[in-house]
Amino acid sequence: MISNFTLLSIPQWAVFAAVTIIIYGWTEGKRAFTQIGTAILVLLGIYAAWVIYTGLLVPETLFDTTEVLDGEELFNPDEIPMEGRMLPVYWGFVVNGAIALIAFVTGMKESKASKVLKIITIVFSLFLFFAMIGISRSV
Repeated sequence: MISNFTLLSIPQWAVFAAVTIIIYGWTEGKRAFTQIGTAILVLLGIYAAWVIYTGLLVPETLFDTTEVLDGEELFNPDEIPMEGRMLPVYWGFVVNGAIALIAFVTGMKESKASKVLKIITIVFSLFLFFAMIGISRSV
């Protein structure tokens, strides 16, 4: 299991840095900075895929198979561990990383689609950022 600090802080800092760098690149007219910010989102997607693949989001204690089931609910939504709640967010980062990769490639060719894709990745990243904050406050 990965620590909750690492589970929350790496994606939050990556989103913060990427969005800040992309917006700085747009305001100053420096395409290199927008590409760096997009690359950070691609790396965040790769990191999220690695976390999911290696099973770092698996809670330590979720279900004990030695207990006798007496007909009660197996899971109450309030009892789901933070790692379980973070799994959809991490899948979102994987999807966002794929979109950012397309934006990065189209940005190398200076395509107009690149700006639209970067806006989509920024909005989706901010949505995931605030979803993470909501999950961390509800635990």
